[in-house]
Amino acid sequence: MSALMVEEEGRMKVLKSIYSWLRQRIPEVYFRIRHAGSIFSKRFFTLSVSGHIELESDFGLDESKAIDRGNKAPDGRYYSRYHTVDWAGLPPSIKQAIRNYDSVLRMFLGDGYLVNDGLVWRNYAIPEAYRNTELFSQNWHYDKVVDFRNVQLFVLVSDVSVDDGPFEFVANPDEHKLLPSVMDRNNKDLNLIARKLTGKRGDTLLFSTGSTPHRAGIPAEGRYRDIFSIAFFPAYTNIGQSSIALLAGPD
Repeated sequence: MSALMVEEEGRMKVLKSIYSWLRQRIPEVYFRIRHAGSIFSKRFFTLSVSGHIELESDFGLDESKAIDRGNKAPDGRYYSRYHTVDWAGLPPSIKQAIRNYDSVLRMFLGDGYLVNDGLVWRNYAIPEAYRNTELFSQNWHYDKVVDFRNVQLFVLVSDVSVDDGPFEFVANPDEHKLLPSVMDRNNKDLNLIARKLTGKRGDTLLFSTGSTPHRAGIPAEGRYRDIFSIAFFPAYTNIGQSSIALLAGPD
């Protein structure tokens, strides 16, 4: 075989190698670009993670500390009451749940995210005449605080059925645009698929309240619903305490 033929064969091998590499890489690059474009086009990222903790038996609404929450009804009453719970007052089971979700929260909000004080609240049944008046966030809404990047951990502090006015959230949120009717809190029928946070005491939901439509359910006559929540925010909001310091603590 002549030197010319050897050289030509070498070139062919190189070309075949390049062709083989391109056949593998071009589809990969295409799908990577397509995926990146899809992610970039999203206005929101949504989060919904269910779980359960063994909540301490003595934790719940302290009626002696509870104050009025929401808007006053035409009859002069408030139909929701709450009190705050600081980090030191949280039961160990809730602190451990937050530690367990730390990596998820860091991916969603960034390192050094902030932890706000917790809240325990109770929603009561609203008379039929006032059900179209928003008294305790029972209209579909986003929790826009500084922006839409915030998350809450909800914990049922009592068993909750559909008759107890459970927390409701959209199971198929639009991640590309704001829903005007949700921003306006006008409670129009959005034809969205909603889920309800029913279950046993200690059931949990880590949830993107800023980017997913949600609302409080209205308890049936003579019933009420108790729940705990604690909110998490990105570091730039300056809302709450540093998760790094809190989670590194002894308790």
